Amino acid sequence: MDPDEATEWCKAQGGQLELSVVMDIPAGTWAEEQIRRAMAALVQDQRGFLADMKVNPGTSHTYVLFEWRKGVPVCFQGVSMQLTDDVEVRLIQPSKPRGDSANIPAASPLAMIGPEFIAAIGDLVVKCQRAHPSYISFGYRRLEKFSGNLPTPMGEETFEEWVEQAMQALNEWDVSEAQKKQRITESLKGPASEAVRNLKLSKRDCTALDYLNILQEVFGRTEKAAELMYQYEHTYQQKGEKMTEYMRRLDKILYQVLLKKGTDPTTVDQVRMRQILKGALPLDPVMLQLKTREGNKELNYLELIRIVREQEALLEEKLARRGEKVYAQPIGYNECSSDEEDPEETYEPEITQKSSNQVYGEIQKTLKKVQEAQVKMEQTHTDLCRAILKVAEMQTEIQRSLSDI
Repeated sequence: MDPDEATEWCKAQGGQLELSVVMDIPAGTWAEEQIRRAMAALVQDQRGFLADMKVNPGTSHTYVLFEWRKGVPVCFQGVSMQLTDDVEVRLIQPSKPRGDSANIPAASPLAMIGPEFIAAIGDLVVKCQRAHPSYISFGYRRLEKFSGNLPTPMGEETFEEWVEQAMQALNEWDVSEAQKKQRITESLKGPASEAVRNLKLSKRDCTALDYLNILQEVFGRTEKAAELMYQYEHTYQQKGEKMTEYMRRLDKILYQVLLKKGTDPTTVDQVRMRQILKGALPLDPVMLQLKTREGNKELNYLELIRIVREQEALLEEKLARRGEKVYAQPIGYNECSSDEEDPEETYEPEITQKSSNQVYGEIQKTLKKVQEAQVKMEQTHTDLCRAILKVAEMQTEIQRSLSDI
């Protein structure tokens, strides 16, 4: 059957040419119900109806005229299609000559574009957006000015404070390396700007991290990593100092150790936890709770600070109900506070007389044990000296005997 015959057939059945198609099934006689099931399986979201069927006895071909109300589905707009796994049918469009290019639907432009091309275009768009000034400055807050002058001018931050913010910003800026360097240099002036200028004269292709490193060498702390680590390990909680304040002092030194590459960044939590257990006051209430609850468990910073703050808040709430205060006002590094000057704000941790007596008794017992151990050690030392003298005498006698022989 050719397109002209299909057109006449469609007109005879009263169908619309643009909504109809003829299928040429070259597999013998097909039952109407069999064809309906096959069509329903191919097009599940669009229903059509079988207008008519013809069988060619000479060729054993079955011709089916099908019509849809919402247009011919895409899978029926080609030259042929797979009706079942083993049956391929020829499609005849009424009023369109067979073999005409109009009989074959034009491929969608999007179908000709592969996923690799789309991904490449997406990457290119992102790069173009990042290079655009509006994207670069979006949500960007300038770093504070830093000159490196001493004493620190009013309105400026110290180098430790400035470089800490700069390091965090450097890790978060999602811009090119050139933009990172520009953002750092625009916050520098005076001696700090001169230091970066000298670096660029002596080293080509500097990075933003190189800028911060040279500033660290010029304006940072001069202690070596080992010296900073020694200072960190000998930093102890002061009397009346909160645990959170003690942790803050430790973290400032620990950050300087990291800048000097004095410890592995992956072990920071272990180093912090070890020093807190070592340097905290033995009778600090938060420290006692921390040891009781967590034992020797290694906590990361988030877990540790959460537990410490919860315990401090709980302790303050309990003692506030009794009208007591938890911590004394922290004493500065080179300062001493007087109870007479500030009797209301400076106060000691509340320790009852009973607990003081218990502590004193434990100390006396410990001292007694130490004295007894010292006496035993002295006696052991005396016995050891006597044994050494005897060995020396025996060696002398052996040498005399050997000489006589």
